[in-house]
Amino acid sequence: MNARPQPMPKRRQNKMLFRNPKIFFPARRPVGRKGKRIMCIRTRRLTRYTVLALCALCAAWTAFPPPSAAAAKDATDAPLSLQDTLPTTPKADRLMTQAEPRVKKELARKGMRLGQPVFMRIFKLSKQLELWLYSRGEFRLFKTYPVCNYSGYVGPKLAEGDWQSPEGFYTVSAEQMNPKSRFHLSFNIGYPNRYDAERSCTGSAIMVHGNCVSQGCFAMGNEQIEEIYLLAYQAFLQGQEQFSIHIFPFPMTRENLVKFRYSPWYDFWSNLTAGYNAFEQTRQVPTISTGRGRYVFEDEKDQWIRKRWVLIQKEKNPQER
Repeated sequence: MNARPQPMPKRRQNKMLFRNPKIFFPARRPVGRKGKRIMCIRTRRLTRYTVLALCALCAAWTAFPPPSAAAAKDATDAPLSLQDTLPTTPKADRLMTQAEPRVKKELARKGMRLGQPVFMRIFKLSKQLELWLYSRGEFRLFKTYPVCNYSGYVGPKLAEGDWQSPEGFYTVSAEQMNPKSRFHLSFNIGYPNRYDAERSCTGSAIMVHGNCVSQGCFAMGNEQIEEIYLLAYQAFLQGQEQFSIHIFPFPMTRENLVKFRYSPWYDFWSNLTAGYNAFEQTRQVPTISTGRGRYVFEDEKDQWIRKRWVLIQKEKNPQER
């Protein structure tokens, strides 16, 4: 009788798989019992080594990322510099370069320099924009610019499309500078602020800009907005995070309030007067918040806290009444 053929040892099978590449990539698929066994071994080995190769590739990619990927990660994780958040264009750079010599000349005459912190006030009735610079411990008036045009009359802005310019206390950050303006140069004053939002006032894109045309904004002459934009831009470059712009109907003196005592906005203007007086007395921009439908100033808040504390103490000690 013929002896029964013995199966090929596994060691020899493995050696054949690695020494003979044709087993991995045969020209023709093997058939029969032996062919099925070879195909099974080949599939199992290919799967195992494919998984190992993929794992090794992932580990190498994590440990040694390409230079471009590493650079992109660092750029994403790094905080944005002021140069990145302060927008500019070649047109804006050219206009500011034109305005810089005459601005520096006036600054030198008043003992000031480019890049000092700025603060602005607008008076609607007299059509004036005051630009103040922080110098020697307080804000000092640098220049008063004529406002070429504004929309509406005295009084706050209430709704989108009412053709009224706003009144109140606003702040401008670097992102609100607009060098791509259709009106020469511009910046957004930040309307509506928190106070306006609490009173459900609507509107957007209220600017101080050039071209002397107003649709709810404050329009300046082109040379004036170039100087104003340059001073604000340089202040941001020197580290000022935001500047305040206070908009009043007129100088909030007692005489002017008496003239408009029958106006429906008299109570609102009386509230603005506290902020006007705070700056006039200290030459420092007051800290302003909102509460109970009105502007609240730091001095008023301190007085309210002191009065509240006294009332609490009296409630605790009734004999002191």
